[in-house]
Amino acid sequence: MQQAIIAIIILAGSYLVGAIPFSYLVTKIFSKKNVFEVGWKKSSASNVMKNVGKVPGILAFLLDGAKGFLVVYIAKQYGLDPYVQSIAGVLAIFGHNWSIFVGGRGGRGLATLAGAVLAFSWQLLAIILIPCILFTFIWTAAVGTILSLITGIFLGFTVLPWQPAGLLLMLSLLPVFAKRLSPLKEIQSAEGDKKRELIENRLFFDQDGIPPFRIKGLKKLNKKGNIQE
Repeated sequence: MQQAIIAIIILAGSYLVGAIPFSYLVTKIFSKKNVFEVGWKKSSASNVMKNVGKVPGILAFLLDGAKGFLVVYIAKQYGLDPYVQSIAGVLAIFGHNWSIFVGGRGGRGLATLAGAVLAFSWQLLAIILIPCILFTFIWTAAVGTILSLITGIFLGFTVLPWQPAGLLLMLSLLPVFAKRLSPLKEIQSAEGDKKRELIENRLFFDQDGIPPFRIKGLKKLNKKGNIQE
């Protein structure tokens, strides 16, 4: 009974820890801007990095990652079931993506997810980051993220010690991809092929259009595939 109460408290606390809007706070401190009014209007470290600065962006990333790591670490310290630890990580991501402290807004939760995976296994995190890093240089990190998640889920459910991390990654698909679709008003107002195109582009590329290839030799494919520079 006592363990169940501890689990409930930690799970509730995981959402609240995840909801701390570090990207919003860092942006305010460094630039006095509202992160929801710059760039892609999300409280994410990538938005801070791109539209506020490298130093605040790195700081936001580390703090957002620390949220995911902390909630899983605390759940471990209290001896909670590994799958309850996974749920703690997922709730931290939900908190980050839909923060009670900033009116239900947030980011995509990827840094928080990375921190939670790190709390389970740094080796697994290192492996699943490879596709994301490669595609960041080749094309877009959004596609790399999808491959990283697929890789992590596969390894999580085939390597016994990594199963809780695999569950974490699988359950995180919902908050991560739901946030890619936002803001929903453009999708709701679109019709037919335009709506389908918006949904596909946001899910796969995390933006409304198809990004160009980054490597010079591959840029020729842009014209063949009608990808705009």
